[in-house]
Amino acid sequence: MHHAPRNALRLLGIALLLAGTAAQAELYKCRGSNGHTTYQQTACEASDQSAGLSVDTQISKDAPSAEDYSVGKQVESMRDARTRRAQAREQARRAEETERTRHADTHRFDAAKCAKHRSEVAKWHQKVLNGYRTRSEKDFNQNKLAYHQALVERYCE
Repeated sequence: MHHAPRNALRLLGIALLLAGTAAQAELYKCRGSNGHTTYQQTACEASDQSAGLSVDTQISKDAPSAEDYSVGKQVESMRDARTRRAQAREQARRAEETERTRHADTHRFDAAKCAKHRSEVAKWHQKVLNGYRTRSEKDFNQNKLAYHQALVERYCE
């Protein structure tokens, strides 16, 4: 019969729906005059064939697969998740700080780079003072000057 798996799924669905209600529930299996089987909480009509089923919907606290969905347990779970996220953020912040410190150590004073960038600063400063023909030329000269000043700060201090 191809209706058997579908009926089993219906029964399972009904049993799951009833799991949250009472500890003991009555379930009726009714076969209609057309041959279709239905499951319902009320007694079958007189014209239908019926069979009473007893379904135990109480979840045992000792069962290993039973989840505790109480409000207290949900609050505890949310608090734990928040704590884990905060710890992950703190760990990422520490790793970033360590990387920044390591990166800063690699850019210690370098006399050759310092001299090169100081001369570039002087060159671009002179170009800015000499004026410009177009607005884009002025912006270019000022940007180059700012760039080399930043490199002087990086390598000379």
